[in-house]
Amino acid sequence: MNTTQNKMIDFDFRGFKGTTQATLELFQHLAKEKGWTSEEIQNVLTEATKHDDEDHLIATILEYCKY
Repeated sequence: MNTTQNKMIDFDFRGFKGTTQATLELFQHLAKEKGWTSEEIQNVLTEATKHDDEDHLIATILEYCKY
């Protein structure tokens, strides 16, 4: 069951120049501020990093961003 369905964070990636690690840490921080559970955050991080591919990581994180 996808517990993150319909959950979004306020994050605009346009112009963001951080590393992949910074992207993941920022996502975690913003998701926690929005009240996401640790499990929900971990599900997104696991999906984002499972292919060891930066494009997949960014695409996965963007699925949960309002912008």
